[in-house]
Amino acid sequence: MERQDIEVFLTLAEELHFARTAERLRLAPASISQTIKKLERRLGAPLFTRTTRRVDLTPLGRQLRDDLSPAYAQVQAAIERAVTAGRGETGELCLGYMSAAVARRVLTLIDAVRGHAPGIQVNILETALADLYGPLRRAEVDLSVLPLPVVEPDLTVGPVLLSETALLAVSATHPLARRAQVTADDLAEQTFLFAQNLPEYWVDHHLPIPRSAAKITTLPGFQEILAYAASGHGVALVGTQVEQLYPRPNLTCLPIEGGPTVDYALVWRTADLSPPATAFLRHAQTHRT
Repeated sequence: MERQDIEVFLTLAEELHFARTAERLRLAPASISQTIKKLERRLGAPLFTRTTRRVDLTPLGRQLRDDLSPAYAQVQAAIERAVTAGRGETGELCLGYMSAAVARRVLTLIDAVRGHAPGIQVNILETALADLYGPLRRAEVDLSVLPLPVVEPDLTVGPVLLSETALLAVSATHPLARRAQVTADDLAEQTFLFAQNLPEYWVDHHLPIPRSAAKITTLPGFQEILAYAASGHGVALVGTQVEQLYPRPNLTCLPIEGGPTVDYALVWRTADLSPPATAFLRHAQTHRT
């Protein structure tokens, strides 16, 4: 018995209607009838009783359905697993992320991808701003969601997953704290707080004034940056996530003229992209909005 014959029989046994079976399998109704007649000739007895009003299984038909259904389901599952494995949609990968706002976007994306590729197990790992590319280069993560720009010869930048308006974080007692927004001229004498070990081009990109005119203090990490800004020891460029996810009673976040953004994108090692990571990226492209 060929696979298509089994599929026709089991579908008709479920639908008990020749036209619906033909529509479901995208076959001509005559083809369904011919297949069933061929099976009945081979078995030497009817599988269905047919009247002008209804179709029913005969006792032989019920027995064949009960015997074939589990085996056919196993075959279908085996084929699906093989197709999934062939497309790299099985296995495990680790996805790095930075900040609580990114975590929410990442978890939503993982749920969406899991619906299309349930064979991929995704683990997440929070990474640090002061070690921007380290987890990727040490292969601690397969993919990472990083703040742009990323201009590194060994890393590839993929789709942007999150874009936030950039704000200026200052102490509530700072002279600028009562402004509706700040301009580049307001920032000329300010000390800007950044994490340690960030690339020069990354700092230049996020500075709202020329690097030559900026005073910069570097700190171990993001929490230290917020602490310093809240205590009046400098100002920091942050995303809108800070007001909701990292609130501090003595910290104020101000809009910046020109509306700069903080953008986060998926990044991976150019020469080392695993099949599960490739499959994840393929589905992530569909669900990045």
